[in-house]
Amino acid sequence: MKIALSGKGGSGKTTTAGTLARLIARQGYSVLAIDGDSNPNLGITLGIPLDTIDRIEALPADLLRDVEDEQGNRTTVLATSVEEIAAEYGTTAPDGVRLLAMKRIDHGGKG
Repeated sequence: MKIALSGKGGSGKTTTAGTLARLIARQGYSVLAIDGDSNPNLGITLGIPLDTIDRIEALPADLLRDVEDEQGNRTTVLATSVEEIAAEYGTTAPDGVRLLAMKRIDHGGKG
């Protein structure tokens, strides 16, 4: 199952996503949460300590590659499997949710 949340800023997407991920993981399911926000905070909602969140590596752009078939149709595909990506770049939260961060903004202050 795949669940995606979207909406305007401040509508509670991160809180809802984190709560759903934790509840589903507590039921024994394998959960991979992907934080696609440029200012990622899903880790906080998942219960990951701040010092760990600061060390999470964002996914590199070279995980995607463009391929072209015999008819000239171009498609973007993963360079490796989701399982390998989660193993290399994922961080495990207290309830067993595995978190991937798509991007991160490095800035001087927080808040």
